[in-house]
Amino acid sequence: MIQLTRRERRWGIAVVVAVTVWATYAVTVRPMHDRIRLLNRILPEKRAELRDLQARSAEYLASIRQIEAVQERVARQTPDFQLLPFLESLTEQQNLTVATMQQTDAPPSRPGYSETVVEIGLEGVTLSQLAGLLRALEESSETVAQIGSLHIRKRNQDTTRLDATIQIYSPKAVQDTVAADVRPR
Repeated sequence: MIQLTRRERRWGIAVVVAVTVWATYAVTVRPMHDRIRLLNRILPEKRAELRDLQARSAEYLASIRQIEAVQERVARQTPDFQLLPFLESLTEQQNLTVATMQQTDAPPSRPGYSETVVEIGLEGVTLSQLAGLLRALEESSETVAQIGSLHIRKRNQDTTRLDATIQIYSPKAVQDTVAADVRPR
């Protein structure tokens, strides 16, 4: 065996300690430091994305609740409800001059539902009368209806009076009935 002097042993131990410290730093400390730096850079971005996702989730849940509320209102609507007579009585209550009122059935937008569309042409109404009609329609608990389109024009001879065309949509639940031909044997 080789005899090492005290000085050589100290240098040997120092080199072994230095290599061990460098290896520990290179294998564990430096990758952890790099990962921490990376996370410190990425975390604010991910937090912003999380806030955005939470906001979108809240919007989505609110939309789902609105859809469920509308479906509930449609289900509660009386089965024999007719939009046209309802709107006729509503325009009479509001003392509006109706030029035209026409009902059409729209193609179903969703399975299990049909839509009725009524187009109302109003002549010589004030803005407050028009707003009153829309408010009464919105506040009515009898029906589920929404304004599809609203076109307002000034009358040529009178600047305080308006002509308006309103399309009102009303969904209705359709019960799909399937008739089966069952004969006893």
